[in-house]
Amino acid sequence: MKKIVVVNDCAYVMSDLIPYLTDSYKIHFLSRSRNTYSKTLGIFLKVLATSGDLYHVNYALQDAYLVSKLKRRLDVLHVHGSDVRTTLNTKWGWIVKHNLLKARTVLFSTEDLAPIVNDFRPDAAYLPNPVDTLRFKFKNTFNDPPKALYFKLNYETIPPILPKLLDKHGISLDILDRNIPYNEMPNLLSAYDVFVDRFTIKSLSKTCLESMSVGLATVDYRHVDDFERRVEELSEPENIIKIGKENRNFILKNHDVRLVAERLKKVYARLL
Repeated sequence: MKKIVVVNDCAYVMSDLIPYLTDSYKIHFLSRSRNTYSKTLGIFLKVLATSGDLYHVNYALQDAYLVSKLKRRLDVLHVHGSDVRTTLNTKWGWIVKHNLLKARTVLFSTEDLAPIVNDFRPDAAYLPNPVDTLRFKFKNTFNDPPKALYFKLNYETIPPILPKLLDKHGISLDILDRNIPYNEMPNLLSAYDVFVDRFTIKSLSKTCLESMSVGLATVDYRHVDDFERRVEELSEPENIIKIGKENRNFILKNHDVRLVAERLKKVYARLL
């Protein structure tokens, strides 16, 4: 069985995928934190000590650069967002560019990244963010009146008009810190009916996809031009239930972890 070395993770993408890859490949996962030691010397030593048939690195920064230098190869570079949205245009952008050009294959996790990545790698491929639909299962009960959830983000704040509109239409809103353990997220999301996603990034966050799998309706970047209409629509419980079912079906068809894992296996098979 071929050995895949997976370096780093982002938003639990690889943590979700790995259990569905192990029937075909031996997976050796090298994790790191944001601790200064862990993301520098720590990951250097981990990479140095490994050997594998293929290296899959998440995020186009130091991890990928170290693999390309220490192992003289960078088989799969998997970019996830801020590495190419923001870091590419900073003093560290040369590392990102080096990794994009060096990698044998480049994957990107949200479709809004395509124009940026394709400037360097026209052959880059979209790999949808996976959702474990068995863990994030469709909920059976809804609140009346509806409840909405928004997570605080370090790169944006909720548009001031939204809390006012939600209150006007009888939808209560909780704004929480992003300190919820991942294994508690399915139960947390199930307690709500509407998920308010990010707006400055023109793609659905992984948490938004997970909320859709649970059966929540969303207010997201697609609704920025008409918040009033969207919130008024969601003030009717039957609309929330209808949209929630549509969202669940969308996730099953496009983001189910098993489907994404099969697509990733084909990438690996092509490179091995």
